[in-house]
Amino acid sequence: MTAQAGLRPAVEREGPGPSSRKADRAAKHVFRSRRVPSAMVAALLLTAAGVLTAIEVISALLDRPAGIFPYGWVDDAEWDDWYALAIFAALALLGLLFLLAALLPGRSRMVPLHGDDPGLVMGVSRRGLKRAVAAAAEEAPGVSGVTRVRLGRRRVRVVAKTPVHEPAGLDEGVAEAVHDRLDRLEPLPDRSVRVQLRHRGA
Repeated sequence: MTAQAGLRPAVEREGPGPSSRKADRAAKHVFRSRRVPSAMVAALLLTAAGVLTAIEVISALLDRPAGIFPYGWVDDAEWDDWYALAIFAALALLGLLFLLAALLPGRSRMVPLHGDDPGLVMGVSRRGLKRAVAAAAEEAPGVSGVTRVRLGRRRVRVVAKTPVHEPAGLDEGVAEAVHDRLDRLEPLPDRSVRVQLRHRGA
């Protein structure tokens, strides 16, 4: 038997001052994912293309073309040929993917925490926040263990075990305990809590 609580909305902080808002923006900026792997791939591809092009151009100027690029087909190609359009589309798609990777925030390993001083930013690892949520849920009455904690950008989902045969109503207590822990840590942004209880024999 399982019992599932609906989403408990995140509690917004009331009236944060300018300094507090600036501190929150600073924390989000510091712990924003920099997309290092995609940046390295783009840099390596551009570097390789530049080196090969330089070799091809220099060798052609010396009347000893290296022939790295099979560009002979270009003389007979038309702009509206299917393979030319396919190459252009692939290059445009690749450029768009790299552009989106640069503009859109990635999934950071750190979760920023709310603060009041823009010069002092704090954060907690995603694993650490999950452990804190699991510990809070395990301390709630009627819970014998936590099987899963899923941390989303705006939601925390907890799947817990209980020896109680009729766990109706226990999920609200678990959600309350998790929310109290989140309220103390104050991760950014605020998150709602969803709890699912599954009956397991003691």
